[in-house]
Amino acid sequence: MLKRYFLTFSWLLLLLIVYSVSLLPLLAVKGQLDPPTCIMAFCIWLALATLSFLPVLGMLIKRVWFFRGTGESVPLAQLQEHLLAINAMPGPVQVIEKRKKLILSWRYQEMQWCELFSSLGINRLYELHCRFDPSTRTVLLADRMRAADFLICPERVKIGSLRIPLPFLRVRPGRLGTIERYKTTAPHEYHFHPREIKSPVMATILDSGWNVRFSLF
Repeated sequence: MLKRYFLTFSWLLLLLIVYSVSLLPLLAVKGQLDPPTCIMAFCIWLALATLSFLPVLGMLIKRVWFFRGTGESVPLAQLQEHLLAINAMPGPVQVIEKRKKLILSWRYQEMQWCELFSSLGINRLYELHCRFDPSTRTVLLADRMRAADFLICPERVKIGSLRIPLPFLRVRPGRLGTIERYKTTAPHEYHFHPREIKSPVMATILDSGWNVRFSLF
């Protein structure tokens, strides 16, 4: 895991160096340009750098944060059925099937968990989006976040629009166990951190023989 952190930091540093070098020609001719043209040139450079950063970051994350599954891979339907079984477990995690992906999040609609979120002052709702690629036996995991306001549970719960955060990289497959932990973990043992969803799901996928690749989009 430390190797992945190091590679991520190194590639980001290299990317910043590339952006800095690309700015040098503009700085060299700045004195020869009139102010409006100079401002326009800097704005164009900034726009190009901003637009290219997220796609490049997405490619970097996909390349570095790849985990290979162990053992023989199970069929896609079996893996999805295994993850959907979370809905029958007593824990606070739920799975929603949407189009060709599964979305895991907290059961904020249920009174028991909604009141716990409210008492803990939680104001963000984490989602883990899982997209399946049967051709490579790989599951792409993308982190998403929504603003949440638990006013009166569960009647007046306000959930905001979807936002793309930086990926949650503090995960250790297997350290928190697989999704089976949701059957035995007591409510007071949860901290409702993204890793409590991402790590067990990731470990379950890897144990099923499927690869895991983090994705920004």
